[in-house]
Amino acid sequence: MTQHAIGDHALLADGRTAALIDPAGNVVWLCWPRFDSDPCLFALLDEQHGGVFAVRPADGRAAVLDRSYIEGTLVLRTTWRAGSSLLHVDDALRWDAGPQLLRRLQADGGPVEVECRHRFAAANAPALRAPGDTHDEDGVSVSRVTVEPHAPQLVVAGATLDAGCDAVDATAAMWRNLTAPARRAVTTEFADSLLGAGAVRAALLTAATVLIGLRSRDDGMVAAPTTSLPQWPGTSRTWDYRYCWLRDTALAGVAMCRLGLIDDAMSLGTFLGELARDGAPPTLVRIDGTAAPPELMRDDIAGYQGNGPVRIGNNAMRQVQLDVPGELVELATALGRHGEVPPALRDAVRHLAGWTAQHWREPDHGIWEIRGAPRHYSHSRVMAWFALDATASMIDSGLVGGDAAGLRREAEIVRAAVLHAAGDGPLQLHAQGDGADAALSLLPLLGFAAPDDPLIQRTLDLIEQRLDHHGLLDRHEPEADINDQACGPFLFPTFWMAAAAARCGRDPSRHLLAAMRACGPLGLFGEVADPEDGAVLGNYPQAQSHAACVLALTPW
Repeated sequence: MTQHAIGDHALLADGRTAALIDPAGNVVWLCWPRFDSDPCLFALLDEQHGGVFAVRPADGRAAVLDRSYIEGTLVLRTTWRAGSSLLHVDDALRWDAGPQLLRRLQADGGPVEVECRHRFAAANAPALRAPGDTHDEDGVSVSRVTVEPHAPQLVVAGATLDAGCDAVDATAAMWRNLTAPARRAVTTEFADSLLGAGAVRAALLTAATVLIGLRSRDDGMVAAPTTSLPQWPGTSRTWDYRYCWLRDTALAGVAMCRLGLIDDAMSLGTFLGELARDGAPPTLVRIDGTAAPPELMRDDIAGYQGNGPVRIGNNAMRQVQLDVPGELVELATALGRHGEVPPALRDAVRHLAGWTAQHWREPDHGIWEIRGAPRHYSHSRVMAWFALDATASMIDSGLVGGDAAGLRREAEIVRAAVLHAAGDGPLQLHAQGDGADAALSLLPLLGFAAPDDPLIQRTLDLIEQRLDHHGLLDRHEPEADINDQACGPFLFPTFWMAAAAARCGRDPSRHLLAAMRACGPLGLFGEVADPEDGAVLGNYPQAQSHAACVLALTPW
């Protein structure tokens, strides 16, 4: 078995769990029964011990002709050439029941002999049903069946095995219904002219499927369905992202509002509001809102292409990140434009404004989760200003209650502190300087200052000069991080920079084109990318990268 490039994998997701399928038809990642459960298939991280669940023509000479999603869905169709016939394999996580992983086999032009090989790597694996007789080959269960034209066959794995072939079509239909509003999303003129209206629509539809698929039906959203995919080859920058970051989830909710997915955004708003109605808002939680686990190293798992360590859990759960209230208020503001803010989020906004007024002077670990001593990060203070100022505006509009004048006074104190730190130069990573920070490209988009304000222009110039690599942006200058290992440029601030450039009358094309190209053949974005060729790196697919893509392609 070969470990393929990260971006070559297809995502299946159903709001409960997710699977990744490689180009050879093998399910190389599956946590069961939910996103943050232990993986029962993890060949993505360990070729030898990670199990196998492969479906393909039995003829070893067969070749893949095409892999694509049925439009507006996370139903993957892989077409194989097997002699003079074709085999279509439709893969989906069933939406209306389950969880169930469905793999439908359809022959075209003549019969095709198909082989299914499976060996789950953990005791929490689902049951599996495959057509044909099954035998054992060195611990792998192997079954073969001849698929006749017009007589599809189904391989199913799940808690129950009662699915029929029509369950794939039902899942595709449900997906098309779920993503239908995204087809009507308003796009920007600069994106349409630069990329083409068709490409913009396709990217928005793909983003909608990823965001819907990674959102729990009842709770939050995972940042990514994977763990320990390296942010740069050969480094220990391998993190577990199978948890719900409040920041990422809130920004995904804002993107959902842009896509017309209001019910999804409302559900996320309720979930986040219930987490942040009192006390300090957590940085991240499990998908159901319970406490996330601290990091555990799995030395028994080899790692993706030998990169380690493999981590379960994330120590960022111990950090304070003072920007989080700002992102939650941003979601509340976006929902308010659509006429309603969930009661739990309204309560949280009032609480978070007061909490921010009390705590914004304290140091934190910031949006980049920099390990080491906390500092007064500029982005955190800008988001604190936004939380206070935007809450005051929501009070004025009657969406929440409170003292708007008092919050505005405190917001101006925060703003003055940010401006004092900048002086006559650009705004830098933290109050003592330390160079450029790509997250500060948000300044003109949040309304911190006018687009033509010299502070905005100087800050964007610094980001361009220090962090740009072939159009993609590093997070920040490396001196701030106690981990001196390399990290690839991040996609989501690159998308933010494109939107900021357009807002400020600058040319957005360099950043937008670089970010849009940094995806796999199925249009899925990871967290980071190799600036030389745009190859996907880091945990994949990344919810915030897709959310930022939406924010760059739609009007602010």
